[in-house]
Parts: sequence; C-alpha cells; structure tokens
Amino acid sequence: MSSTTGTATHAPRHEPEEPRPRRWVVYTAVALVLVALGVVMVVQFSNLRANRDAREAEEKAAALHEELVSIGVVGIDQQTLEQVLGSDGGVFCTDPSALVDATANLGAANGAVGPGLRPSVVDERRLAGDRMVIEVYCPEQLDAFDEYVDSLNLTASTTASEGASDDTPDDTPQEDS
Repeated sequence: MSSTTGTATHAPRHEPEEPRPRRWVVYTAVALVLVALGVVMVVQFSNLRANRDAREAEEKAAALHEELVSIGVVGIDQQTLEQVLGSDGGVFCTDPSALVDATANLGAANGAVGPGLRPSVVDERRLAGDRMVIEVYCPEQLDAFDEYVDSLNLTASTTASEGASDDTPDDTPQEDS
C-alpha cells in the first residue's frame, strides 16, 4: 500500500533543462534592422519623387517661359512659374474656365460700380498666355478651354491685339508721316 503522507511515486520527474539561448535578443535586433531599412527606403522614395516632380516642374516652366516670351509676355520669370504652377499646373488645371472667367471679369471692367460699369478691352495676349499654360500643363483640358473662350463672343472691338493702342481700333488704317 502506499502511504498518504509521502510523495507519490508515480509523479513525473522533470529533468533539469539546459539553458536555452536568448533568441528574443536576436529577433529584436533583426526587427530593428528591418524597421531602420524600411525608414531609409521611405525617405529615399520621397526624395526620388520630389526630385522627379521638381525636374518636371522645371522643364514645364522653361517650355512655358519660352512660349510666353515668344508672344511678348516678359514680366514672368521661369522660377516664378515653377513655384506657382509646380509640375501639375496648379489652379489652371483644376478648372481652367473658372480661372480664366475670374481673371477676365477682373480685367474686363473699368472699376466703376453701378451705371458707370462697362467692359474694357481684353488683351489677346492674356488669352493666348492662358491657352499656353493649359497646352503645357494640362493639354487634356484644352478643348474645354477653347469652347469657353469661343463662348465669350470676343470681337475686334472687345479685344486688343499685341500692337494696338487703346485709342485706335485694330481695323483703322494708320497714316504714314
């Protein structure tokens, strides 16, 4: 018979375990290295994307600047175009007709309020410059822009060409002295 006060003989005995290596240190080190590598990759990708966008903005601004100079608009430098329009055209490409409408409304009035308000002459170079911006930055919206400009029903009396003065209309012949 077995005694009730002693230890049971059928209880399993545990042999002493050999000390296991501390694997958590290795796993933690590997995880930290992977996280650091991921951070470096994200930073490099961001720099690559920013450099690509800056290069694209510079190329587009240079092309637009050359076209603007060709029509006689020389007051805007290339760096300003880069900063304002970026690589995607900025506000011009979000809604070109609304922007042109707003600038046309600002420039096509004499500043009076009430009965004295009358439209002024719209400079054709401004419309040509707006069209150039859209050609360079968002050519897919060029048709909508052209439709909008056509809807303005501009005539020779409401636009001023490059060489015309404010006192003489475009179709009046000039006298030679």
